[in-house]
Amino acid sequence: MQCHFCDEVKDGLPFRCNYCGESFCGEHRLPENHACPRVGGPKQPGYAQVRRYAPAPSDRRNVPYVRSSRSRFRLRYAGIFSKTEEKHILASSFVMVLVGISIDLLLPNSLLLHGPSSAAYLLLAVPGFLISFLGHELSHKFLARRHGLWAEFRANLYGLMLTAVSAVFPFKFLAPGQVNIQGNGSKEVLGAIGLIGPGFNIALGSLLFVLSRFSGVFFGTILLELASFNGWLAVVNMIPFGSLDGTRVFAWDKTRWMIALAGSIVVVGLSYYYLGYF
Repeated sequence: MQCHFCDEVKDGLPFRCNYCGESFCGEHRLPENHACPRVGGPKQPGYAQVRRYAPAPSDRRNVPYVRSSRSRFRLRYAGIFSKTEEKHILASSFVMVLVGISIDLLLPNSLLLHGPSSAAYLLLAVPGFLISFLGHELSHKFLARRHGLWAEFRANLYGLMLTAVSAVFPFKFLAPGQVNIQGNGSKEVLGAIGLIGPGFNIALGSLLFVLSRFSGVFFGTILLELASFNGWLAVVNMIPFGSLDGTRVFAWDKTRWMIALAGSIVVVGLSYYYLGYF
């Protein structure tokens, strides 16, 4: 068999990686030994160094950890999401959209129930809820990958249940899961990774709130609902408890944590005020 990492033909059974799906020899069968892109890629500490050229066949015996350009390209661009991660994101996105729609259903003048354009509401609101949720989680994932850490989203049953139950209350619990991170990351790096998700929602929620002040009643209400959704995403995740983002941020920098929490509360408060909750 031919190893996908070193391109050498070796005796023995091929070993197929459960992450990237390629076949490797016994020496490179572990993800960390073939710089598997599905578990952090070439930036992971301890990974074999990747050279920018392919050595001559006669020199390969002296350079056992060199890949050809063809293998390097195929490994680097093998994919961003695993099949398991895609399923967890799909299930969590479905629950988050339902909870987002519940913000409108709890209003006295619900656009979905009483408005003449229910289809238009869904056409505009559903993508907004998805962008808010996915932007939060993907910000964590891509920043972690940039620092060479393994990062994948995983839903959990407890979080999904609490998120679904919060649909019947004005106060939302929007944490159906989290991006699990593994690797050697400093407190500053992990804190920044934890902050970027809520920071994305605070920035997006603030922008949506400002735009709502210059829009008509229909579009303005949708923008306010999306702003409050982003605010709740940031508020819940800034709680310094368990695996929530606030735990890493609080351990890293308490000033940044307080600023982010205050900003998210302001977004929720202003959005709810103009929506007529109080």
